[in-house]
Amino acid sequence: MTEGPRSLRRLPEDARALGGPWPSLVGEVEGLTPEAERDFRFGQSVFAFGGEYRLGGSLKGGSSAVWRPVGESEYRAYREWRRREAFAEGEDRDAFDELARLLDANGIDLVSFGQRGAGASASSDAYVPDRGEIYRLVADHLLALPAEHLARREFAALQFGGWGPDSAKASAYADGRVMLYEFALGGARRTFVGLLLHEIGHVHEAAFSPTNRARLENLHGPIAAAGALLGIEFLLDAESRRIYQQFLTSEFLAETYVLYTSQGARLRAFIEELAPPARDAWRDVYDIFRDTFYGVEYE
Repeated sequence: MTEGPRSLRRLPEDARALGGPWPSLVGEVEGLTPEAERDFRFGQSVFAFGGEYRLGGSLKGGSSAVWRPVGESEYRAYREWRRREAFAEGEDRDAFDELARLLDANGIDLVSFGQRGAGASASSDAYVPDRGEIYRLVADHLLALPAEHLARREFAALQFGGWGPDSAKASAYADGRVMLYEFALGGARRTFVGLLLHEIGHVHEAAFSPTNRARLENLHGPIAAAGALLGIEFLLDAESRRIYQQFLTSEFLAETYVLYTSQGARLRAFIEELAPPARDAWRDVYDIFRDTFYGVEYE
């Protein structure tokens, strides 16, 4: 990891918070059990129907769903959990317009599935009124990335809602499209932010030159062998996300993108605390990322 003048940026606090603990609300929210909290954070919801209540949600981004009966106490707990950890439903047309202009300027289609069906880049059909906070959050995070990361052919579309071509339940990247399923939109803000950066990390992975890709494949070996991986909690717990990176270079690179942007100082400190050869491999990985971030680093 070479030293030199730094061009430091800072992602919004939603991203930076990924490095800290995710405190449980059990005991604070009346009626919230550990099982219900896990379900809510994993994208499940509770709704009232004919005087009764159902808990459940999509199994794969909206393509199928399972619901079970629950009581009013679970419904009240869900509503309070949503107020604290999920996106508030409400309009923000300005945020949508800002995001649409940013994407359109970079040739990225904006695709929405929701109340108005599917739409294309910067069109009124793509606007879903209750996603105002989501539009604002995404615009703020994209603006903190290097402009070059948006203006490349590997990032062709950004999809909200719907589902994709694979078995992923929350989000995916395929054929140039970053897809954030209903599963992600309806869960915790923390999970959504992590998934957004992770899938853009797959865009970054796809954009690596063949030379850099080969180097990163080789560097992943000693890092994985030493278990020298850093996990942060979103969707899965931190240890699961650490293990997740150990076997697939593609997932290691996507998670490194999340860490590089949201946990820059922590990642640098983590690397320097390692012993060789993992430390040396990590230093080289970091340098490749810094080069492909055009010298931009993050706090």
